Amino acid sequence: MRLDGGHPALELVNTIYGQVGQPPEHDVLRAPEDLVVLARRTGLLADAVASPRALRAARALRDALDPVLRGGGDLAPVEAAARRALAAGALVPGRGWTWAGDDPMAPVHAFALAAAALLADGGELERIRTCDACCWLYLDHSRGGTRRWCSMADCGTEAKKRRYVAARRARRGA
Repeated sequence: MRLDGGHPALELVNTIYGQVGQPPEHDVLRAPEDLVVLARRTGLLADAVASPRALRAARALRDALDPVLRGGGDLAPVEAAARRALAAGALVPGRGWTWAGDDPMAPVHAFALAAAALLADGGELERIRTCDACCWLYLDHSRGGTRRWCSMADCGTEAKKRRYVAARRARRGA
């Protein structure tokens, strides 16, 4: 499970491997435990549980959020998920929104509020980019705002290898 998006909401969207608009090649969220691991690894929840219903809700949130973050899509499902998260939680000073430790929907609620926070932050929205290689979304915090890959270690390295090989072939052909 790679975390290259730079924001929990982007990491949720990036749990699908494949090209936009094509059938997924791989879905990281295969079991409720995968959702718990993602929530923990993104720093949203230290301890959580999830259920098959929560997994379905997380996938629905992901499917609604993806087109919104790519510049089009219906905000209503994302807003509804954030409203459900607020209704189910409690605001704890110094900790933010929390949910009962045995609430299997807690990871979904945490991702819904993270998505709402990202959508409310105009500066961060302007930094969302799509990887040239894999179509994942990421926040570009580079100095010039010209980053082209979700990760230099994966997509960037592969793109540079392809450019190098193409240039070498061109030199040999000349």
